[in-house]
Amino acid sequence: MRNIAVVGERPSSVEFVLGRGMAQRERIIRRMVDRDRAARSGRGFGIQRRRNEFVAGVNSYRDGWFYDTVTFGAGAAFATTLMFQNQQSGTKLLNSTNLTGQGGQLPAGTTLNVGAIRVSISGTTNPADVQNIFSNVTFEFKVNNVPIYQCMPDYFPAGFGAPTFSAAQVGTAPSGTSVLTSITNGMPVQTAIYEFKNPYALSSLENFVVVLTPQSAFNMVAATGVNPIGVGTTIRIYLDGMKSQIVSG
Repeated sequence: MRNIAVVGERPSSVEFVLGRGMAQRERIIRRMVDRDRAARSGRGFGIQRRRNEFVAGVNSYRDGWFYDTVTFGAGAAFATTLMFQNQQSGTKLLNSTNLTGQGGQLPAGTTLNVGAIRVSISGTTNPADVQNIFSNVTFEFKVNNVPIYQCMPDYFPAGFGAPTFSAAQVGTAPSGTSVLTSITNGMPVQTAIYEFKNPYALSSLENFVVVLTPQSAFNMVAATGVNPIGVGTTIRIYLDGMKSQIVSG
């Protein structure tokens, strides 16, 4: 029979020499035995809380969206508009956009599988203005200057809003009054949207833009001399989908 010697030793037989890791060994043992004490600062500052810049390899994954807003005044010309090119700032607040970081890109560490695009048009917009927007303005979603979706704004209903389904004026209206009008793009139901069969993956720091272009020039309805009067409009574009981002520590 051959004699076989096992190389190595049991951990219990390892001897620690003073001055060679003994202090570290004692600290580890104390932390293992006294969990409450281990969680407290050794300098008397209470419970320790370490915070990392990010948690490596850990991402959140949830419903998410990015939006941007443009407003045109009564009587103003509808101009070609590039959306999502400016992030939040001291003059562009959360009621205008929730895009942070660098304009024209998703924030670092964030991706979005775009499952729907929503075009919201203010419900107080003059109906003639809405029809001009639907008839003359083109919608383009571009990524790295490549057109991904091209259509008219009415192809992407908002799925929310406050529409008026009927309006009437009985008899002769007093001087200075007008018929109540209200309009929106689509029914005020979250599911009343065009949902993509194949979501589009928009990557972190990838350049993108939504372009609204009046193919036939027009001005918004004026604020005087017409009935109903023009009040301008506010258009808000939503990129709606599943958002993934790095979890902060």
